[in-house]
Amino acid sequence: MPSDSPAAPPNGGREDAVDDGSDTGFGVAVARMRDALERSRSDKLLALFDHLAARARDAAAPSEAQIAAEVFADGRSAAHRPDANVRVYVHRLRRLIETEFAHEPGPRLHLPVGTYRLMLVDAATPAQHQGAITAQPPVVPPGTGPTRPWVIALVAVLAVVALVLGSALVVRWQRGAGDRLDGTAPWSALAGASRPITVVMGDYYFFAETPASGMPARLVWDRAVPTREDLIIFQMLNPQTASAVTDRDQHYVTSATMTAAATIRAALLRDPAFAQRPIRLIAASQLTPDVLKVSDVVYVGQLSGIGALLRDPLTQASGFRLDAGLDSLVDAQGGRPYHSDGLELRDQRIARRDYGYLACLPGPAGNTVLVIAALRDPGLREMADLATDTGRLRGLRRGRIGCGGGFEALFQVRTLGNANLGASLVVDRPTRSQGIWDNAAPAPEYHPIAATAAQVH
Repeated sequence: MPSDSPAAPPNGGREDAVDDGSDTGFGVAVARMRDALERSRSDKLLALFDHLAARARDAAAPSEAQIAAEVFADGRSAAHRPDANVRVYVHRLRRLIETEFAHEPGPRLHLPVGTYRLMLVDAATPAQHQGAITAQPPVVPPGTGPTRPWVIALVAVLAVVALVLGSALVVRWQRGAGDRLDGTAPWSALAGASRPITVVMGDYYFFAETPASGMPARLVWDRAVPTREDLIIFQMLNPQTASAVTDRDQHYVTSATMTAAATIRAALLRDPAFAQRPIRLIAASQLTPDVLKVSDVVYVGQLSGIGALLRDPLTQASGFRLDAGLDSLVDAQGGRPYHSDGLELRDQRIARRDYGYLACLPGPAGNTVLVIAALRDPGLREMADLATDTGRLRGLRRGRIGCGGGFEALFQVRTLGNANLGASLVVDRPTRSQGIWDNAAPAPEYHPIAATAAQVH
């Protein structure tokens, strides 16, 4: 989290620096708000307010990146810009402004949602309607009298008939081949086969640890111990603490993963191309080489829970690397990071950003491996919806059918509280699939389970 240390406000922090005399009301309102912010003892909020006030008359409102660089910069690299903190502080500032001017009879400051431009509005007009376009009543042509009642009824009946017929046509079209999953990538790669489909849910291994103090045992997830076999190795290498840890064969699957897997399975059962094939759900820890060879595999879950059996081939094929904190994907082509906000916010009106991932790989035995994943649960929920929406899938590399040599796509997902606001395609490209199943091993710099050990008490 950024420190709340003092920062020099724009124009030296002078109250009259934001008022050049052309708008006395704005200057007075700014001075009043500055006094309120000084009482709040938050230097970051005051610096943010001064920055927005100083740029209130600019032709273009400041962007999130500009505010991050000019107000919240703390010497870290551009890869770690505190853009999420900009939204948090702007949200707090907006609420403080609303509180300060809640009962103000005259002009008041207003920071509209969706922009970073500070403005002065008239209190007589609700703030949410400032700048809105008022709809005007239609003008009746001269000489036109009132419409007869029977004409209105006829028009209404015709409209209902047209609506019913249109709906029937839409439903009929949706049931056609054009709306089936097997007609879109990546699902077309699975079409025409009779082998089973295995939906694999990402999960995490936990072992029990008994503290030396005699307290009850607690479940622990450790990046260095991703499987029960690794726990045995850990005990051999650490004999002095071996007796304090025990295997209880406990694995954890997030609720979003289970919901997404159920969504995928239900969509497959509705599609005639897949409904007659055996479809089963298993956890990533239950996936074996035999299952991987005899079935088409669909992985659903966070990227960090994919498991070594699928992770190692994907690592070799993909152009992305998951960072040590498990909240960013780094593009090997140029090093650009794609960072999930990963914020747990109590206020449900602050937007968050996550990243979803979709990949198709040729399997080890003529089969296909699909990956429907994300960095965090919000992105995963969106990817489950996207992967079962034929209209959205058609936007992937126009004309592509099947899996070919493999491809991957990255999506930026916007969320607000528990609601997703949609996803936009960021990257869509082929993967390197040659030899990924030949004694696959992870790249040296890539360790998906590479965060600090997490403990669940």
